[in-house]
Amino acid sequence: MKKIVPAPYIDQTARWVNGCESISSVMLLQAVGIPIDPDVFIERDLPHAPYWEQEGRLYGPDPMFVYPGDPHDHTGYGCYAPCIVQALQSALKHEGAADRFEVLDVSGETAAQLCRFIDEGMPVVFWATLDFTPVPEERDHWLLADGTDFAWKCHEHCLLLVGYDEENYWFNDPWHDHGVCARPKELVERCHAAQDSYAVTLRRK
Repeated sequence: MKKIVPAPYIDQTARWVNGCESISSVMLLQAVGIPIDPDVFIERDLPHAPYWEQEGRLYGPDPMFVYPGDPHDHTGYGCYAPCIVQALQSALKHEGAADRFEVLDVSGETAAQLCRFIDEGMPVVFWATLDFTPVPEERDHWLLADGTDFAWKCHEHCLLLVGYDEENYWFNDPWHDHGVCARPKELVERCHAAQDSYAVTLRRK
């Protein structure tokens, strides 16, 4: 049995080269009838801040709560579920939809568990790896404001989970115009776990 939730597709590559989290979130919002523009979402709703140098050392925001750099260019990295929760809550408020939807942080759940939202007609913002490749051993590092070293897991990627069948999970993958694509279930679960199983969705009130 194959089930796919219709959702508009947006290619991130030309304009939002490192904006996979924002583009996946905008696809989710558009899927439920909120006609938000990606640039509005990034500028108005997404918590983001630049890197800075201090005494010859590179500092940057904590991706759990703030997107480091600019999603439009190669200074950007990515962010995790709590940051996207804040961004979606802001978007719902500004678009007059906060009374119709709540934002759910469903991190820690497998793709199989998240498919209950697909059954309810709701896509899921889903963290995995770029092209479902392994996470490299090396890490990119910067210091947080308190001096703590932050180690970024490379190949982080965010997609919109839109469906499943017996063998695959289906995604709106915003990277390089991949479109709506199927990926083997075992591979998806492995890559989702490798990026700490972050996931965010909406629920109708």
